Amino acid sequence: MRLIFVIIFSSIFNGLFAQNRPDSSLGKQEEILSSLLKLIAKETSFTVKDSLNAQFKKTFEQALQIDGAMDYPFDSLKSIGKLASNDKKIRVFTWNLPQSAGLHQYFGFIQVRKSDGSIALHSLIDNRKNVKDLNNERLNPERWMGGLYYQIADININSQTHYILLGFDFNNLFTSKKIIEVLSLDGNENPVFGLPVFNVDNKMMLSRIVFEFSARAVFTLRYIADQQMIIFDHLSPAKPEYLGDFQFYGPDSSFDGFKLENGKWIYVRDLDLRNPRRERPKPIDAPVEIKEPSFIYKPSTGKSI
Repeated sequence: MRLIFVIIFSSIFNGLFAQNRPDSSLGKQEEILSSLLKLIAKETSFTVKDSLNAQFKKTFEQALQIDGAMDYPFDSLKSIGKLASNDKKIRVFTWNLPQSAGLHQYFGFIQVRKSDGSIALHSLIDNRKNVKDLNNERLNPERWMGGLYYQIADININSQTHYILLGFDFNNLFTSKKIIEVLSLDGNENPVFGLPVFNVDNKMMLSRIVFEFSARAVFTLRYIADQQMIIFDHLSPAKPEYLGDFQFYGPDSSFDGFKLENGKWIYVRDLDLRNPRRERPKPIDAPVEIKEPSFIYKPSTGKSI
């Protein structure tokens, strides 16, 4: 009876929203969106959550096409990610919806301020399961890796700008992921994910970096603007026999990074964050020495090398 009541209530609630949507102000739309987010957070039925989220996505898409939406803060939408590039050309919204068995589905929009002054809106479609080569595939919004972006950085190289996005993926009950994604605009000013700018030991150029680690671990990944460096925990398995089994991977008290040099992100091992220019030895308590970084995946298996 409770489920039937919630579905009927949601239908009435959504119908009331629809009456004002086409000509509503951004302020009114924000109120509607905020109310929907609160309903989603309180709801325990995955079916009803999906229905409410579909209404939220539709309403949000319509709101983002209203004049002025590119610069509207949407401050009351606390549970979604809202990032804007420094050059004001890119704005990214991301959020997640819990699914059964500890899984999550991701949703998002990208607004692009085009060179003619118009605003283009692109819906992000979570397509992680169909991305076979995590490190190298070039993706569009319809084939998105999925995740919650929490940091963006404008990177200008040879008069061209790309955007570094750092994101988090709950993945499943056993492992989580963090992602270094590169967003750029193609010749038609459409967003594209992935760019071969990550130089690993002068042996390979990768288009994105994906870290996978124990869901119980706390993994640091952040961009330091004044050093033009992306820093992150070095991941190691808890025991040598767990090599390649990411549910047993966690930080080993050392840090690695990518340093921007001559238009490429150069992989740097064993950083001393008290002085990023000075290297320190690998900690003696590291359980196993890994010659290849754990973020390099074999396309056929999805496992690290």
